[in-house]
Amino acid sequence: MKRTGERVRLRELEEKDAEQLYPIWSDPEVVRYLNMQAAGTITEVRSMIYILRSLSGKRKAFRWSILDQNTNELLGTCGFNEWDEENSRGEIGYELGMPYWGQGYMAEALQLLFDLSFREMGANRIEAKVVPDNLSSIGLLKKLNFRYEGRLRKYEWMNGKFQDVELFSLLKEEMRD
Repeated sequence: MKRTGERVRLRELEEKDAEQLYPIWSDPEVVRYLNMQAAGTITEVRSMIYILRSLSGKRKAFRWSILDQNTNELLGTCGFNEWDEENSRGEIGYELGMPYWGQGYMAEALQLLFDLSFREMGANRIEAKVVPDNLSSIGLLKKLNFRYEGRLRKYEWMNGKFQDVELFSLLKEEMRD
């Protein structure tokens, strides 16, 4: 599996990533559209990494660190918030530190993730659920050939209220090489 692109590489999320992830996961702007609160302490980040690694061991969710090829700096993470092995599908989630927004890093990282999921993990379908206001993420998904499937009304409890989400998907046969 190709886990290395031109500018980024993916590696499984590790406990040692907590220090570099803390500034990202504690930034209210970064987590604004995610189904999580900004981390208040590095201990909270370590706990989240522990939970994600535990879910990975059970094949229920997977998370990878996105690293800069040249500097080895952690730029963000991506992976599957949910993995349904029986139905060969997963729901993706991702975030980048603000200094890296709009530079194509996430598109490259997600292409690597799709390669891994379709070629090695046996995925047939990848889903993304996005808050309608998150226009950057919606634009990224469209650029990556995701298809819009509709709005799920008041679908997730987020930031103290129920939120609509837009459902997008990418099928194995639609994956670009």
